[in-house]
Amino acid sequence: MERSPKMEDALVSSHKLITYYTDEPEKSEEIRPVLNRILVRDEDILAIVRSDISRNGIYNDEYLVTTNKRVLAISTDGQVLKEFNLREIKSASIRPYLGVCALVVNTDSGSKTVVVYSKRRKSAFEKVVTLINDMVLLKIPTNELKSTLRQYLSFGKRPTKRSVFFKILKMTSSTWPLIVLTLFLSVLASLIGLLPPYLMKILIDQVLVPRAHFDLLTKIVIGLLAVYASTSLLNIARSYVRLKLNQKLTFKLRALIYSKIQFLSLDYYDKYSYGDLYSRVMDDVSRIITFVSVNLEAVIIDAAMIAFVGILLVSMSPLLTLISMLPIPISIIGTMIYRKTAPKYYQRSWNKWSEVISILSETLAAPILIKSFNKEPVMIKKFKKKMTEHLTTGIDIFKYEQKLWPAIGFSFTISNLLIWWYGGTNVIHGILTLGSLTAFTSYMWRFYGPINDLLNHVRAIQRAMVSGERLLEILEAELSVKDSPHAKDVEIKGEIDMKNIWFTYDGIYYALHNVNLHIKPGEHVGIVGPSGAGKTTLVKLLLRLYEPQRGEIYIDGINIKDIKLSSLRRQIAIVLQNPVLLNISIAENIALGKENASLDEIIAAAKAAKAHEFIMRLPEAYDTLAGRRGKRLSGGERQRIAIAMALLKDPKILILDEPTSSLDALKEKEVSEAVDELTKGRTTIIIAHRLSTLRKVDRIIVMDKGTIVEEGTHEELLKKGGLYKQLFEAQVEGLTRMVPTQIRK
Repeated sequence: MERSPKMEDALVSSHKLITYYTDEPEKSEEIRPVLNRILVRDEDILAIVRSDISRNGIYNDEYLVTTNKRVLAISTDGQVLKEFNLREIKSASIRPYLGVCALVVNTDSGSKTVVVYSKRRKSAFEKVVTLINDMVLLKIPTNELKSTLRQYLSFGKRPTKRSVFFKILKMTSSTWPLIVLTLFLSVLASLIGLLPPYLMKILIDQVLVPRAHFDLLTKIVIGLLAVYASTSLLNIARSYVRLKLNQKLTFKLRALIYSKIQFLSLDYYDKYSYGDLYSRVMDDVSRIITFVSVNLEAVIIDAAMIAFVGILLVSMSPLLTLISMLPIPISIIGTMIYRKTAPKYYQRSWNKWSEVISILSETLAAPILIKSFNKEPVMIKKFKKKMTEHLTTGIDIFKYEQKLWPAIGFSFTISNLLIWWYGGTNVIHGILTLGSLTAFTSYMWRFYGPINDLLNHVRAIQRAMVSGERLLEILEAELSVKDSPHAKDVEIKGEIDMKNIWFTYDGIYYALHNVNLHIKPGEHVGIVGPSGAGKTTLVKLLLRLYEPQRGEIYIDGINIKDIKLSSLRRQIAIVLQNPVLLNISIAENIALGKENASLDEIIAAAKAAKAHEFIMRLPEAYDTLAGRRGKRLSGGERQRIAIAMALLKDPKILILDEPTSSLDALKEKEVSEAVDELTKGRTTIIIAHRLSTLRKVDRIIVMDKGTIVEEGTHEELLKKGGLYKQLFEAQVEGLTRMVPTQIRK
């Protein structure tokens, strides 16, 4: 059967309107008819993102549509406001302004603003900028982009409460025996606790009212005593089991989250603050533990009690039972409304609390910075502001809950009054005994109690589900840097090849673009350039702390993705410009360079790094704690410890990031000797601002604005008269100014 032109057009339209990324699918449907009209054959929609500020500068919707051929700005009434062919776009970027941002494309005729949006829409537009740059700068094929965009789309979808619930249960599966034992003890205690109202019914109807069967009085009292004693013992046993359950859960979940955080790639740390991660490990785990050990158990017990007590109530008086059921539909409807609308309030409260933790942690981490700039009042004001915002979310939650729970509670009160009125009338007319009414009202509150508890537990479970989502964000986070399926241990020699490397931290601004570099085994290479040129970024990629968006890195002809991370990092050492030490002993810090290092090896490495002398002057020598981030040591001392770590590691490739920048002239000479010893026979990359550091390198690489602009020896680069010569002359001029006039003469 042949296709008619109309059928062909319909098929094309259907294909065109597949959207691979939109953070608001419902909103994007508004402009579908417009897109169906304006798109050409073989044009795929890759992304639709809503802007909340119109071209007139007022709050109104406009849409940014990115296809495999064009970038379009479209109004809600279907008007194409701006249009750019991908062939004319050189790059895309975001320009922040006061309260708003603009998405800008760089074309042959200059920079052009496509749309303006509020900072609330920042995340969605950052992804679109990445998409545009991937197409126009990296020339990534559309099929590859579609795969990436599907990941964006799945990332944007929040998991269902059901999936979060079952994933939490799966995480806690090892504690199920303790959970079952706790449930058994709780159910048993609850069932025994149902006996007193029945015993009181017998006491009233068979002993007190008829004033007979006095022998039952003693038996009933003994029975009540036995009930209270057994429930007390069961509660003690349940409390002990629950304590063991809490301890096991706490250890398992915190260890699980902490372990995952340790293996997360650095780009994950770029997304979340220390305070936010701390809040997840501590606060969110605590809520999950409460959910599993308290709320989940209570929900099961309450449900069982409702069923069991409900049967008792029906057996005593079906009509009174019917009256007692009147508040139940109101409770169910209220709970359904609560479950649907409450998460946004709790999510907002959690986010504000994370901001409080972030400010607190950042303040405690940088007291010198704050005090040196006299910013204590500013930080106090900022902390109070964030605390106020967090407390305000608590008030918002309270106000929201007061719209539901008092009305539900009032319905229970009305039902109770009706039961007393109707039941009392039946007692007066002899239809119902006083003992039966007393027992019924007692059981009725035991029926209402679990229902009210269920409502309260729904609130706690709602909070736990939000915490569960936050934990699952970490646990289910994909590692952007991981071993390939074919990765293996490799003994490397040190040849490095970087081919067509493109890299961006945020997906918007490229820290490296089109970098190509070859380093021979054992060669000593210096990398220089202005701040922000991409020098440190280059070596981070070599260590696979990040993955380039485009291009490949090879060591000894092997793609580093095919070398196990443990093997790669074991054979590469880096000495940072500002080394960070752990708050453990000096010896333990140095021993990080080699597993199971002996004390003799540690001391030998310290001596080679010219660190032994100052270490022996410390109060406890090699057993002295370095302090948090190594703050008990000076910058130069930390740097020498870092060199000792590298010496002990005995790497095949060595990276030095300004290794003598924190040293005075006298110490620099000593440490330079240690550095010379360290670099012998190793492929060495030295990042330097101080060009004197590069006096012995074989070759110098000059970087600027994320790419290599020059390379050669010192003399060759001076003859070229390019950026290196400018940097060199600027440093010589600076040194000349520092020398006293009398000496210069």
